[in-house]
Amino acid sequence: MNNLLESKGVSLLNLILPKEMVEKVSQSIIKSGAKGVFQISARGSVLTEGGFFEKMFPPPSPEQVLLQALVSDDCITKVTESAIASGNLDKVGSGAVFSMSCNDAHISSSFPSSISSETNNSENTSAQENLEAICCICEKGVAEDIAKAALHCGAPGPTITYGEGGGIRDKIPLLRITKGPEKEFVWCVVDKADADDVFGNMARAGKITEPGRGFMYSIPVHSGLINVSSTISSSAHGANMEQIISALDDLKGNKDWRTSVDSVKSKALKSTFLENLVGLYCIVPRDFYGEVYDAILDSGAPGVSTNFGVMIDADASDSEQRQNEEWALVYTSVGPNNVGSLRSSVEAKINNLGIDSYAFYTLPIPKALTYLGG
Repeated sequence: MNNLLESKGVSLLNLILPKEMVEKVSQSIIKSGAKGVFQISARGSVLTEGGFFEKMFPPPSPEQVLLQALVSDDCITKVTESAIASGNLDKVGSGAVFSMSCNDAHISSSFPSSISSETNNSENTSAQENLEAICCICEKGVAEDIAKAALHCGAPGPTITYGEGGGIRDKIPLLRITKGPEKEFVWCVVDKADADDVFGNMARAGKITEPGRGFMYSIPVHSGLINVSSTISSSAHGANMEQIISALDDLKGNKDWRTSVDSVKSKALKSTFLENLVGLYCIVPRDFYGEVYDAILDSGAPGVSTNFGVMIDADASDSEQRQNEEWALVYTSVGPNNVGSLRSSVEAKINNLGIDSYAFYTLPIPKALTYLGG
């Protein structure tokens, strides 16, 4: 079996960028110490500030890219600052960078990574969690409604990625006819104080508590700079609403002024949540994702999701061209007591398939929502 390197001082770096900025920013973070940069195609979500015609015929959603990389905590600040500088991410509408502290990471020796076994000194553990990431996995065609609900709640432009997902139902061949595997994933990062309201509005828009509608969860964000574009303006004014709101935030010194004085009722969803889960993520070459997908379900996980992308800086030493090789991110969420056995089961399957380049990492999921039956 492949001996995995285990580290507890690892963060998942996330970047949301316009497509034209990807090459510049990715080169910058790679030079700063990031490795194994995973690129996922995405689209943005915006509200139109124009008149009747613009609202009836809105412009196409902006093309975006989500970059992810496992980065040791001792260099996460350096990599983040490099991303901000190269992508001008401190400017309104330029994109976003944020990091999530992993519980742990298990990485094979052939996987492109700069993380070592000595990476165990997490500088993120003492960081204040002022932001929260929300992800909603839904059927294809529903993401726009969910993203619009988040926008109307004040969330910076949600990002939509594409992939596959399923659960126990997929083991019943007859039901495969009625439920396709294609999924859309709606991501947004919001202030922790606003997270409950945004989460609730997204859940209502996607009808997540109804059978077969999807799965939602949140992950703590330890640091981040969120300047994703949320509006498109056709006016001749010198500033759009995003820029005006940002300027008011600076003048006021905080975002408390955004809360209406007469809004006394919370929009938080009144429902039964799943709590204190752990997200287990596995990165493997795309050719093998189907076997890993099935192994997760066969190990007792209630559901599984997959995003696809390319590893833009894969090591080319083992073959003529491994850059732009397609990879898959296959993941699920389970109780903390089940993580070890699930990972061992999937790892055994991976080794039986002869895969030598792969990685696992886990993230805390304090709150999740789906149909619970009854």
